[in-house]
Amino acid sequence: MSKNKVYISLGTNTGNWKNNFNQSFRALESIGRITNSASIYLSEPYGYKDQNCFYNTAIELNTNLYPYELITKLQMIEKKLKKNKLIINGPRRIDLDIIFYEKIVIKNNLLTIPHPRAHLRDFVLCPIIEMNPFYFHPVLKKSIKELFNNLKEKFIFKKITKHKESLLIF
Repeated sequence: MSKNKVYISLGTNTGNWKNNFNQSFRALESIGRITNSASIYLSEPYGYKDQNCFYNTAIELNTNLYPYELITKLQMIEKKLKKNKLIINGPRRIDLDIIFYEKIVIKNNLLTIPHPRAHLRDFVLCPIIEMNPFYFHPVLKKSIKELFNNLKEKFIFKKITKHKESLLIF
C-alpha cells in the first residue's frame, strides 16, 4: 500500500503551547510519518476575537490511512489531548485539520477536503508555503503561494521558530 501525502494544520491557544504541539506530534507519528514541519507562528484569533492569540503550524504526514480513517484518528487525538472547544473558532488546547490529502476532493456532511476555509487563512497557508509553495489547490486551481498573496486579511504577527525547527524545540 502506498503512503499518502497529507498536510495537517495545528493550532493551540490554551495551556502550554509547546506541550500541546509536542503531544500532538507524538500522537501523529503513531498514525503516519511526519516528513516535514513548518515554522510556528503567533496569530491573532480568527472569528471569535475575545480569546488568546494562537500558535499555528503545519506538518506534512505520510500515512496509509484513508481520509475517513484519518479524520477519525485526528478527532481521537484531539479528544485525548482535551481539545475543549466550546465556541466556533473559540479557544482550544489543540486543533488538527486536514488541509490537503493528495489531490483528493471530498465534500459531504462528514468531511470536506481540501479544508473549505484554508484559502482564507494566512496561518494555514503560510506554514504550508514553507513546505511546498507551489502546491496546487485542487479546487481553486491556484498555488498556495498565489492564494496567500491574494489574501485581504492577515492574522500572523510573529514567527516563533524557523522552518523544520518546530519538531526539534520540544
